[in-house]
Amino acid sequence: MAADGSKVRQLTEDPAEERYPDWSPDGNQIGFYSDKSGRQELYVLSRKDKDSNWQAPRQLTFNGGLYCRWSPDGKLIAYTSESSLRVIPAEGGEPRTLVNSTDPAVLPVPSFPGWSKNSQTIYYIAYDVEQHASFWSVPTSGGDPKLLVRFDDPSRQSSRIEFGTDGERFYFTVAKYESDIWVGDLSIKRHR
Repeated sequence: MAADGSKVRQLTEDPAEERYPDWSPDGNQIGFYSDKSGRQELYVLSRKDKDSNWQAPRQLTFNGGLYCRWSPDGKLIAYTSESSLRVIPAEGGEPRTLVNSTDPAVLPVPSFPGWSKNSQTIYYIAYDVEQHASFWSVPTSGGDPKLLVRFDDPSRQSSRIEFGTDGERFYFTVAKYESDIWVGDLSIKRHR
C-alpha cells in the first residue's frame, strides 16, 4: 500500500502462512517464508518495475528456510534453516552454509540475520541452550563467527529475534516476561 494507506493490494492468495517479508534493495522483489510446501521455505515475489504487476511467488529454497534478509547490494539473501545461517543467490541456486551450530552449548544457534552496509558481513542474533541471546558476525565469504555481544544478565535478554543494525549499533527489544491471571463470571441471558 502507499504510505498514506491507499492502494492496498494483496500479493499472495494462499491458505498457507506467509511470514516475515523483506524488500529487495531495488524495491521490485519481496522475500518471505511460507509453509505451503509442507515445511518452511523461502519464496520471492517479483515485478519488472514499480508500475508492473507482481508475478506468482517462486520458491527459492528446497531444504528449509526462515527469516530471509536481502544483502544491500541485492546479490545474496541470508536466512536461517534448522541450526544454520546460510546465504543463497537472490536469483536462486545452491545455498552456502556460513554457520552451523551442532551444539548450542558451544556455539549458539543462529536465529535472525542482518547485513553490513557493504554486504561483506552478516550479523546475526543467536540463542544458547538456556535461551540467552548474543550477537555475532561472520564474513559472507565464510570463516569463523565472531562474538560481538553476549547478554549475561538474565533479567535483560533480547527475547525477540528481530533486530536492526547500521553496522555500528544494534537496535533490538529487551523484554520482560509477565502475565496476569484474571477470573471472569459468565452470565448467560436467554432471549425469547
